[in-house]
Formats: sequence, structure tokens, C-alpha cells
Amino acid sequence: MPRPAVLIGRFQPPHRAHLALMQQALELAGELVIVLGSAHSARTTRNPLLDAERRALIAEMLRSENIDPDRIRFESVPDVLYNLPLWVDLVQRAVNAEQALLAGFDKDASSFYLKLFPGWQTLELQVTLDTNATAIRKAMFRRDWAQVGQGVTPAVLAGLLAFARTDAFNELLADQYATQHLAHLYPANTGPIRSAAALLVFGDQMLLYPRWERPGLGLWSLPEAASVERALQLVPGADPGDLQPLRSRLLDAPQRVPGLDWQTRATLFRLASRLPVRPGAHWLPLELAQTHPETFFADHAQGVRALLENWPGNEI
Repeated sequence: MPRPAVLIGRFQPPHRAHLALMQQALELAGELVIVLGSAHSARTTRNPLLDAERRALIAEMLRSENIDPDRIRFESVPDVLYNLPLWVDLVQRAVNAEQALLAGFDKDASSFYLKLFPGWQTLELQVTLDTNATAIRKAMFRRDWAQVGQGVTPAVLAGLLAFARTDAFNELLADQYATQHLAHLYPANTGPIRSAAALLVFGDQMLLYPRWERPGLGLWSLPEAASVERALQLVPGADPGDLQPLRSRLLDAPQRVPGLDWQTRATLFRLASRLPVRPGAHWLPLELAQTHPETFFADHAQGVRALLENWPGNEI
């Protein structure tokens, strides 16, 4: 069976350098599997486009270059920030090929993944374009469409212009403003923003709150609680014996809250009985973190899974 070429990326947005990589990969393989990373996550200023939107932009970009769509396969793979072997396994299962040609170029620290698939042959491709998605996103949020157009194809530019007319784009602008305000309140040279959160579990349900502020307005989040005493305030009628901390984890991925150095210590507690909770809180199924991570703020869905599944790095 011919080996497919595999290109892993966030494509936020897809740009001319991505196109060059895809074209080179298709010269060496009959099929190109485009793995959409950071899939099934809430929109942020770092990941403004949803999976379907990225797929549509890439497909239109390739169509405009007369590339046969039958040679392209898309797969979506979520981030697994605190369990790298699991992420590697998800990528391999999505590609579903014992042998593959892993396409890419070693541009910076973000290219570390090229070394994680020893069973696949790495294609060291050459890209001479000085194009990066970070600069394009910044220009997009400034509505500097001339600069955006220098980095993306006309087909992608048309799609981004349409996106800029949506409510979702305006929501991201509001998040960006709130993030800049927080960055001013907590300068980087003073160290990270530190917070604590509790994962309160009863049976197959967990206690979550919708965020009431930006960034992430309306997304599900773990309630803040720096101690057992604070956690008890979330469930009136509970006593210290009802809440036993089982394990904890520091949620500290560098881009968990784009634009901010924000670390959260999350602790898992199990309740012996279901008790009433403070107004605004909701008991929701544990499986929500797996089935709908896009409804969670930052990496809280991954934090829930890390604590419940006892991923490596948890503290007991």
C-alpha cells in the first residue's frame, strides 16, 4: 500500500507556506493527509477558526491551485497538552497507516513533533517564504487586509474577510481587548498569574461554572478553590470529611490562555453524596470533557481528563 504524506498543523489560518509544503508533499506521495491540530477547541485569538472552517479554507486554497481533492484527506486531532504519548497515538490512529511520509520543516521549537513518529519517514521540505500565521492573525485582528493578503492566497483571503463579518470575530476582538487589559494588570516580568481550581465529582457528574468574564465568556470552567475550606463553600452543607483531595495537577501549558502567562493548580475532590451547590453552578456529566471540549475555557477539559484518568504528572 503506498505511503501517504502527512502534514500536521493548526493552519490558523492556512497560508502560502502551508501551500508550498502541501504541493511539495504531493510531488512525493499519492495522498496527503492533512491533520488539523488543536481540534474540537473553543475559539481563541490563537485558534480563531473552527475545524470545519479551516478545512474549507484549505480545500478552497488547493482547489484554486487545481489540486485533485481526491488526493487530500482531512483528519482532526485535539491537543493533549499533558499526555504527549496519547496525542501521538491519536495522530497515528487518525492517519491509519503503518508507514507514512511525515512532511514538515524544522522552523522552531513548535516543530518538535517531527521527532515523535520514529516509524514514519520524515520529509525535510524546503520553504523559502517568510510567512507565519502569528503575524497574519495579528494583521487580521487589526483588519489590515493588505498585510493579510501578502501571506495568504486570494481564496483564503476571501474566506477570512467573510469571517471578519461574523459575530464570532467580534467576540474574539472583545477577548483580545480583555486579555490585553489583564496583561497590563499582570506584567510578564512579575511572574505568572496564579489561580487554583477544584474538580468536584459526585458519581458520574462534575461541578462546573460558566465564566462570567472575558476571555472565555460563557465557557464552562472549574470553580476557583484554593483549599478544602474554599471548596466547601461551593457545596453548602458539606463538611471537611466529605471532601478528600485525591490528586492535583498544575495546568501550565504556555498557550493555555493566549496572551497571558496563567497557571492554575487543579485539585480533584470526590463527594460522598450529592449536595446542593451555590447559584450559578451546574452538575454536568464527566464525559462532557471528552465529547465537547470546545465548550470549556482554556485547558480545563484536558485538566479534567488528566485528573480523572490519572495522566502522568499528577500529584497525589
